[in-house]
Amino acid sequence: MEKFGDVINVKTPVLICFYAEWNEASTYMNAVLREIVTILRDRVKVVKIDVDKNKELTKALKVNNLPTTIIFNKQSLIWRSEGFQDSEVLMMELNKFF
Repeated sequence: MEKFGDVINVKTPVLICFYAEWNEASTYMNAVLREIVTILRDRVKVVKIDVDKNKELTKALKVNNLPTTIIFNKQSLIWRSEGFQDSEVLMMELNKFF
């Protein structure tokens, strides 16, 4: 994975989903994330981060429950939620930046 600072250093909002392959709720987020990308296209950057492969970052951001969804805008953490979130909730939060 590229450096986290580079991931969030973009002009669009960044939606990050911390997940694990073994976590059932995380697998449900895949369809939601695909829908967000389909609707918003290049107006948002969507990133999935596997907690098992990125333990240091997971710990630094205090990700304790899966999935954890975080929105960064202009390199600042703006919104965070633990557990499954549907596309309606995520779209409502992301639309605040357009």
